[in-house]
Amino acid sequence: MKHLIIIGGGFSGFWSAVSAVRQSREMGKTAELKITVINKDNYLTNRPRLYEAHLDTVRTNIQPLLEPLGVSLLTGLVTDIQPAEHRLIMDQDGQQTTLTYDYLIVAAGSRLKRPDIPGAEKIHHIDDFQGATQLHAHIAQLAAGGFKENGADTVVVVGGGLTGLEIVTGVQEIVNKYADRQIKVVLIDRQGNVGGAYSPEARTYINEVLLNQHIELRLGTLPVKIEENLVYLANGEQIPAGTVVWTAGLEANPLHAFFTGDKDNMNRLAVDEYFKLPGYSNIMVTGDAALSKPDGVNHALMSCQYSLFQGKWSGHNAVADLFGGEKLPYVQSTYVTCVDLGPEKALFTRGFERKMEANEAVGKQIKTEINTVWIVPSPDPEANVAAAIPADPAF
Repeated sequence: MKHLIIIGGGFSGFWSAVSAVRQSREMGKTAELKITVINKDNYLTNRPRLYEAHLDTVRTNIQPLLEPLGVSLLTGLVTDIQPAEHRLIMDQDGQQTTLTYDYLIVAAGSRLKRPDIPGAEKIHHIDDFQGATQLHAHIAQLAAGGFKENGADTVVVVGGGLTGLEIVTGVQEIVNKYADRQIKVVLIDRQGNVGGAYSPEARTYINEVLLNQHIELRLGTLPVKIEENLVYLANGEQIPAGTVVWTAGLEANPLHAFFTGDKDNMNRLAVDEYFKLPGYSNIMVTGDAALSKPDGVNHALMSCQYSLFQGKWSGHNAVADLFGGEKLPYVQSTYVTCVDLGPEKALFTRGFERKMEANEAVGKQIKTEINTVWIVPSPDPEANVAAAIPADPAF
């Protein structure tokens, strides 16, 4: 029996497993294939929703979605990969477990690149479920104390990308859960403008929303030191703030250190059109961990929009490669973004030029549907198998 191991149970890892099930059935190899997913817990975290004020529905327990399909889910952290021996070691609550594989899919995702500055341990983030819940607990504590400390009612958000925009326009709603208090919100970005990656029309809309929500901007600078209730900027300014949320910069999972290959500045490993890692006969890298070109020109961004569909290709191709079937080249020709900008406001764009297609309440409706329907697995395992076809999605 062949053993396919998938590291990671996020969007790409989950769909790699389901797609592998589908392809093994198509090839009549179900009885000859064992599929194992290794994840830190039983959950697929809907990372794009971690800016929200209510976190009770942002995780999906994937065990009841995988187990009926014959997929094993092991919880723990991979600590060592030995490609030459087709072996890896994982830590399960301090217990070391060694597993061997015939084929490996690395779908270990990305993580926030924490800044190397004094006081970095004081920052908050919404990079994972734990970070988001800790941010909520911190704000709840400030609210319980009446926001009395100097700067306690000020939130600083670092990074003006999509995640930064969503938390900077959404943090007041988090505060509203715990107190009737209008807070001061400051957005810091090293670029000289906000929304520079968007089209002029979309950029104008973003800045109008920030202005109308009275969000202060500090552009062309970054924090250089963080103390208790005080943020020091490179331009010499000091901002009293009880909460600092860092969203600037992502990097691929450090498991990439176990492989050789070309990497970009975010530590993503370059893969071929089938997600195979050059130089290795039985390893694929997918999702945020992979550097790929979905349209043959532009590199895929680190986002669930790509990771979800990449998993459908990598699972299919891994099984095809194992049993001599036809691998399919990855293609994803459409790119859209949808950024939540607070109550009844959102921006939907199309193309790498990020041209605005919808905003305001219509944009918000699209954003809600994306977050709660489009990217969420079905509660029916067989419905997920039926949806795991590697095909260019139409948005």
